[in-house]
Amino acid sequence: MNSLNSENNKLFESIKDVIDKNYTTINVIIVDGKITLKGTLRIKDEKNNELGSFLIEVIVPNNFPKEIPIVREIGGRIPVCSERHFDKPHGNACLYFRDAVFLYWNENNTVIDFMKKFVEPFFLWQIEYDITGGKNQSNSFKHGVEGAIQFYSEILNTDKQKIIFSFVKYLTKKKIKAHWPCFCLSGKRIKDCHFDLIKKYKNKIRRKDVQKTLGEFIKYGKTS
Repeated sequence: MNSLNSENNKLFESIKDVIDKNYTTINVIIVDGKITLKGTLRIKDEKNNELGSFLIEVIVPNNFPKEIPIVREIGGRIPVCSERHFDKPHGNACLYFRDAVFLYWNENNTVIDFMKKFVEPFFLWQIEYDITGGKNQSNSFKHGVEGAIQFYSEILNTDKQKIIFSFVKYLTKKKIKAHWPCFCLSGKRIKDCHFDLIKKYKNKIRRKDVQKTLGEFIKYGKTS
């Protein structure tokens, strides 16, 4: 505890209190100066029957809940690969498509909200993957740039990469100017076309996240 400042001491105590009450097989400890949840996550159905369990590690950032924790499966049960939504080399779980996370997360959320919204559904999906032999892939976003295309195509109701790329590019701007041509390629000014749509997501998707996505679109040639 000596490695934590007073603010993070309070965060540690608050997290420990709720985890001890809600997840009795998970401990809250300090590892390398980070608040870390470590132990067995038991996934249960609506009748409280256990469906499976995983040894996990959840590393809480010092500025939580402005940023979400890193989650890893450390029992060796799940292969570290993109098909199972884990990034190499560290085995960080891709709990949800990056740009979409903050559509469902805000600074009023707690560590229990994080476990319920992201961690438990992610590991339930892993159980379903084993049961179906991977046939549940349609129940989640794809990995990497393909997941980005899937996410934005659903928002825009189009599979045209040029439109998707244009929308993503606009989201990286500090400010959307009403006289710009609309990303949908209609030829209209954005204020006369899809201004409300882009304004909605501009306010919810973090600029630093979508900047990474734009870079991936360019890297993998997903611009037209």
